[in-house]
Amino acid sequence: MNMNTLLDQTKPLVPQQAIWQQIDDLALEALYDELSLENKPGLVCPSSNGSHTDMNHQTFINSITSLKGYFSALSQLGYDDRPFDELKNMGIYQEQKMRAATHNINTHKGAIFNLGFVCAAIGRSIQASIPLTAKNVCEQLVARWQFDLTNRLQREPNSHGQKMFQKHGITGAIEMVANGFDVIQNEALPCFYHTIERTQDFEKASMQTLMTLISVLSDTNIVWRGGIKDLNNAQALAKNFLQAGGVHQANWRQKVSNISRYFIHHNLSPGGSADLLAVTIFFYKVENEFNYPI
Repeated sequence: MNMNTLLDQTKPLVPQQAIWQQIDDLALEALYDELSLENKPGLVCPSSNGSHTDMNHQTFINSITSLKGYFSALSQLGYDDRPFDELKNMGIYQEQKMRAATHNINTHKGAIFNLGFVCAAIGRSIQASIPLTAKNVCEQLVARWQFDLTNRLQREPNSHGQKMFQKHGITGAIEMVANGFDVIQNEALPCFYHTIERTQDFEKASMQTLMTLISVLSDTNIVWRGGIKDLNNAQALAKNFLQAGGVHQANWRQKVSNISRYFIHHNLSPGGSADLLAVTIFFYKVENEFNYPI
């Protein structure tokens, strides 16, 4: 679907609801893609629970199923320029649905927040007749909600993110979203495009991007489970993997397995990097679905 078709609301073949549904489908696909990536260091995948004892692959499937319709709703709220509190309350309601589906296990709180605001910003972009590129969508997000996210969103003082900020000065998901996902625009998405163009392999592009995120992100999940030293070690392992060629090495899967064993042995899980991988994949899908051919 090209942008002219998307933005021409007079055409009965592409009603707004069909667009919101398509965005919802792409967001859910991105979450499935992230979950399905095998051998992610310390993370749940189809064949392993990683460093987690309270969740498994089926827990995540149940969680993703509970999210159906949420991203469609956020896209429409963004399009209609609804107040910030409506978006926030929709996210709170969705988190309750997720926890009911997972027996109160937090599987996708990050995705509800991250992808939710991306979808709202997509709605704003469509309303403004702006092409759906990651850059444009993030600009809309910053322009419309940065102030509210920074100044009006109540921080949970006992959350992992806030404790890490108070102890180490590490910022978390709120700042990442409020600033328009700088690490995705500057690091993750270019990496994904470069790798998939070079290899024509979605798995390789996903793993290379995940390792890039781990190498640069101050992942509060890693710091919470370990500490600053563990974060430094995790970043160093990812950087060494990338400097040695990353997924372009013949034995890249074995090297990822070695890193994964280290993460599991030290009970580390780069959950923040996993969340951002899903957002990166979603941006890739949206850019290719809605902007070609022009």
